[in-house]
Parts: sequence; C-alpha cells; structure tokens
Amino acid sequence: MMKLHMVTAKNNQMKNMIIAGLLCWACVACKKATELTYASPDNVYFDYRNSKNERVDSVIYSFALYPELATDTIWLPVALSGNRVAADRKFAASIIDSATTAVAGLHYKKLETAYTLPGNTGYGWLPLVLFGTDPALTSKTVQIKLQLESTSELGALYKKLDTMKILFSNRLEKPIWWDAWIGELGQYSRVKHELFIRVSGTTELPPTNSDATTTPRVLFYTRRFKAFLADPIQWITDNPSAGYTIIPTTNGNYYFYSITNPDKKYLLEYSAAVNKYFFRDENGDFIV
Repeated sequence: MMKLHMVTAKNNQMKNMIIAGLLCWACVACKKATELTYASPDNVYFDYRNSKNERVDSVIYSFALYPELATDTIWLPVALSGNRVAADRKFAASIIDSATTAVAGLHYKKLETAYTLPGNTGYGWLPLVLFGTDPALTSKTVQIKLQLESTSELGALYKKLDTMKILFSNRLEKPIWWDAWIGELGQYSRVKHELFIRVSGTTELPPTNSDATTTPRVLFYTRRFKAFLADPIQWITDNPSAGYTIIPTTNGNYYFYSITNPDKKYLLEYSAAVNKYFFRDENGDFIV
C-alpha cells in the first residue's frame, strides 16, 4: 500500500507540474498575442457589399437609370482593421491608370488628396463623383480602378482588399424581364427602355408571372407607359409633378426632357401620315 501511495503522489506531482507549465505557456502566448495586436498598424480596406451582403470589388452604374441626374456620387465604404481612436484620421486613394478608361474632368471628378476616417468609428467613405454628360457614354462603358494608399495615420496593406473598379455608362441593356412582358411592351430598343424608366414609375418588372398580384402590378406600369407614348403632350399636362417638360422646336416638333437634366433631350416628331407624334429609337424607327 505504501508503494502504491508513493507512485500516486509522484503522478499527481507530475500532473501539477504539467498543468503549471501549460498555464505559464498560455500566459506568455496571450501576452505575445496582445503585444502583437496592439503593435500591428491600423489599416483600411474597401468593404463594398451587394444585396446579399457579399463583399464585391466592382460596381456597375448607368446614368440611364436616373434621367434626372447629370452627375452622381458613388459612396465607397472604407473599413478599419485595427484600433478605433478618438481623433479623425486620414486615408488616401489613387487612380490605377493602366486599368482606367474614364477621363478625369470629363467622366469623373479628380480625387481629393485625402479622405477622413471619423474618430471612434470603424468606417469611412470615399465619395467618387461621376459625370454622365459625355455623349459617348450612350454607346460605350468606361471604367475607373481605385487603389487605397497608406498615409502617415493609416495603412492600406491588405492587397486583395485595396482596390475597387467602377464601370459606368449612360446606356441600357435589354433586361431579361422585357421578353416576359413583350406583349405589353413591344419590341425592345434602348431609347424605348429609357422612356419606360422615365415615365412608368418603375425601373424594372418581374421576370416571371409568379402569382396573382403580378399581372395587375405590371399592367399598372405598362399602361402608364402606353398612355405616355399615345400622347406625350397630354401626359405632361396630366403629370405636372413628374419632373418633365416638353418645349416646341422647329417644324412643329418638340423636345421632351427632365427639368433637372436638360442636356438629355428626346425629339418628339410629328407624322402627318397618321396625324400623330412619335419618338424615334436608336435605329431611326418610330417607337410605338
């Protein structure tokens, strides 16, 4: 019994030594981890997310969706990795020329030398001002690629998270929902699509007739659009708060446009053959 007691005591002593050693190692490791955490530089990175809350590194924008705007601002979220402090801090960004086709001054406003990350927050914003007045944007898409840059106050060391690409134009592409409702909308054209967005009250329709409420909802928008095409001048009179106007030009024709974006005009032409006014699409055909 004495021998067994001695062996058990030795085993307990060894266990206590091992536990003490592990605790000591854990304390040292925690101390080192803490030192590393506080010693690490504070960095910023782009944190733009889509509707599914997934981080993305590119944004697609079309001025054609916003006919009342000649310029717009995309607010790019910039997140902090590191310690929050009470004072404001500065971060910076630059244009990657080799991956940028947009022209400063023509398509976008030149970047500021620095932007502010407010104190006691983990987020800041980089406002990118876009211009949609270049006529070429109706037939092509341009892009800007931005890269975050380190400053004396904040780093930008996460190389997979330090760039954003913005593609934009002033044109539309045929959406998948157009063919689903072609009986109401008729043949597609970009100009017709633009006019639909301007006057229907929506920018898109459901891609399928999914339930009993879908068709009445779609008909509300398409009939509003048809009423506009049938008599644009009367539509303006009936919808004074819509933000559009029509002014006479030469030969009995008119220009239709948004009062906040008068540079984007649509010619409304009179056809003596049918005693009616029509818009023309990009192919020169009357829109019906």
